[in-house]
Amino acid sequence: MEREIVRLDMDRDFEAFEELSVISFGENTNSKKEMYEWLFEKNPYNKSGNMMYLLKEGDKVIGCDGLLPNELYVNGKVLLTAHSVKSMTHPDYKRQGIFRKMTQNSCERGLQDGVDVVIGLANDQSYPAYQRFGWPTLFEKEVYVKPILITNILKRRIKIGPLAAIGNSIYSTFMKSRLTRVMDKDIKFEILDKVPQSIQQCWDRYKSKYNVCLVRDYKYLNYRYNERPDVDYVTILAKYNGEIVGFAILHNSFANGSKMTSAVEFFTDPTSERFIKALANGVSKYCYDNGIEYVVVGTGLYGEYKKVLLGHGFMLTRKPPKNNMMIANILSDKVTLDEITAHDKWHITQGDGETELDL
Repeated sequence: MEREIVRLDMDRDFEAFEELSVISFGENTNSKKEMYEWLFEKNPYNKSGNMMYLLKEGDKVIGCDGLLPNELYVNGKVLLTAHSVKSMTHPDYKRQGIFRKMTQNSCERGLQDGVDVVIGLANDQSYPAYQRFGWPTLFEKEVYVKPILITNILKRRIKIGPLAAIGNSIYSTFMKSRLTRVMDKDIKFEILDKVPQSIQQCWDRYKSKYNVCLVRDYKYLNYRYNERPDVDYVTILAKYNGEIVGFAILHNSFANGSKMTSAVEFFTDPTSERFIKALANGVSKYCYDNGIEYVVVGTGLYGEYKKVLLGHGFMLTRKPPKNNMMIANILSDKVTLDEITAHDKWHITQGDGETELDL
């Protein structure tokens, strides 16, 4: 039967696309149509329509791959980049070159739409294939975690619920008191349920201090967090003398029976240990105030982020994140591989890539 690559049509193809997603990623994959309509159709960086493509054999979807475009800041330049996402091959059609075919199609379509570089966070299943395709590895991503409440940790260790609760009460009381003492009294926090337009000022103030990161202006943050229909994010603003000097955007959820939050954005002056510490403390206070058991943060190795976080209660996760290998395929002459290679050049957060989207 003849095969053809087509652009994803949400009305015509979504049911088959959803079926392949569940087969590929399991029942827990996000299958909300409204989420995909926002993610693919309403992306403000699309040039000629969504950049998701399906390989169809008749009416059956047997492969998928696509790009999520946005902007990348590199040494003062603003480039059009795109995350490689939803790489899927139906299990009945493995070892037929479909993964390579669809990856090549995405890059060709991206080039037509002006994409300068395709990036992706590969997992242990897809990473070997990208290596065979010749995609260079930029770095291996690190993630940091800070325990806030330890009841569940103690339950797993001592197996006695009441003792675990007592231990957590002592621990959390001590840590909250300690946090209160070290909070920067001159930096105030504002907690919002939407990203405000004024956040643009923070990006404009500090972008020149960065080397490589996604453009985190209001256009991007509004699309990525305000307009997403299936998740309510929390925005924490850090203010000094009335001006926004940093922000964190949190995605509260449950994992393994624990209430946790992921700092999908964590942005301030990368050279200021004071502001990084204050923002981390502001996030920790929010967690204590809202009964959150632990917080996960990713920042990349650029600037003073890692040094400050590891010195204030955060630690490397015991296991690396599932999608941890940063890869790239450069499509234009506007950027070189050397400019974007190495973890210590990047500011990269939990909101980058497809993991937090629960694709």
